[in-house]
Amino acid sequence: MKISGPPFMHMWFHTKTQDTVLFKTWNVTDTPTMVWVCCIIVVAGILLELIKFLRWKIEKWHKNRDELVSRSYISRLFSPIHIGQTILFMVQLSFSYILMLLFMTFSVWLGIAVVVGLGIGYLAFGARMEQS
Repeated sequence: MKISGPPFMHMWFHTKTQDTVLFKTWNVTDTPTMVWVCCIIVVAGILLELIKFLRWKIEKWHKNRDELVSRSYISRLFSPIHIGQTILFMVQLSFSYILMLLFMTFSVWLGIAVVVGLGIGYLAFGARMEQS
């Protein structure tokens, strides 16, 4: 039995512009829409790398503070900095899984958009140098 119309679900790598993205109601049916979706995915990949960079900067700044040594584990655990880091980690993890699911649509275009977005993000935010 052949099912026609949305949602589109392909279980192999394909280059068709008809695809369902993440939700049953988010259907791409033409090339201009696919281009916009790919642009959104590229921005999401860049944002993921930005979040990872921000977490690293906060951790580096936090480690340089002298008062950390004298504080107890419980007070460090519930400090505003650590809670903020935890929230950023959860956002980072959510973005990572969403990008993974986008790649798993088996759309070559969406997969390329994920890789390009992460690549641009890494180019912009990945060069972390330790200063002494």
